[in-house]
Amino acid sequence: MIPLSGSGVQQPSELSRLLAEELTLVRQFVALLSREQAFLVANQTDELPTLAEQKARLAERLATLAAARDTALSANGAPGGKAGMDAWSKTRQAPASAAADWNALLSLAAEARALNTLNGELIVERMQKNRQALQILTAATERAALYGPDGQTKISTGGRILGSA
Repeated sequence: MIPLSGSGVQQPSELSRLLAEELTLVRQFVALLSREQAFLVANQTDELPTLAEQKARLAERLATLAAARDTALSANGAPGGKAGMDAWSKTRQAPASAAADWNALLSLAAEARALNTLNGELIVERMQKNRQALQILTAATERAALYGPDGQTKISTGGRILGSA
């Protein structure tokens, strides 16, 4: 049993505030990942650096909120993380919506992980296509070097002058 009572009376309301803020930010993060995916699928990569900066800022804020949530749980004698939130959301000190909000947060976090993994796979795929295109262009450039300045085909001798040893 988790003691979530006594001297930490303000902490449950702090937990409610942190949970609400974290839920809002995770929704924003999922929306950002969805936008990133749309840009990747449409091959519109110009926006990706801006999205990467936004993702990094949101991820940092989410990490800060998670740490604050664990601190508030600890101040009430509860373990941090999922176990502490599961227990707190079932107490009388938690608002009626706490369990639903916590489950929504967990669900959105799983969705964010899945989107981020898929986006990473799309980026790897795009990089492979770019690498293949570069190889084709490099080979074409090497073939194009077989023509002289006059537009006539040069005979490749393998770098050796004929008749030399």
